[in-house]
Amino acid sequence: MYESAEKAFKEMLDISTDIDKAILYAGETVVTSNFPESLNAAMIAKGQQLAAMGDARAADMKSAPLTQLVVDAGCAGMVFFAREPKADGLAVLATGKKDSRIGLVFYDMKTCMRDAQEVEEEAEAEA
Repeated sequence: MYESAEKAFKEMLDISTDIDKAILYAGETVVTSNFPESLNAAMIAKGQQLAAMGDARAADMKSAPLTQLVVDAGCAGMVFFAREPKADGLAVLATGKKDSRIGLVFYDMKTCMRDAQEVEEEAEAEA
């Protein structure tokens, strides 16, 4: 999965000029990232924190689980989060510039996760 996931991740970064830094992960495992390696664990923890807050809010509202979130950090830019709503599913946490095209960023992030997931499913089917 990792080789093809890295390819999907690279394509996401090449296509989406709005994404600066990003990490693709599953559970506690870094699949690929362009953050400095020393920040990967902290970025996963932040993503899990966003997911937990979203899950709590969804439960309060009796709605579907959180699958995407954007945070406008003012002059510092934006933070994007997208995930599969299953335990240890793939997730992407990314940073972007202030005037990022939100819909396109989420499309590119979800395409990256889908492409990485398709490769994993193909490998499981062959096994």
